Amino acid sequence: MIKCHCAEVFFESILNVVKETNRPILEVAREMGAADTCTACVPDMLAFIEQELEGQLAGNTNH
Repeated sequence: MIKCHCAEVFFESILNVVKETNRPILEVAREMGAADTCTACVPDMLAFIEQELEGQLAGNTNH
């Protein structure tokens, strides 16, 4: 799953706002209308965004 089908909001869009604002994932998602109706997307959304954020942090290490 790559988006909240109820709200038609892509996880990538939520990720971008989370990165820009450093706000909690579910707070941002719900403000965008996602993750609030049936909530079936929540596990996939959280996994996707957390994986992307971890990858971003790993890529920013200086050795």
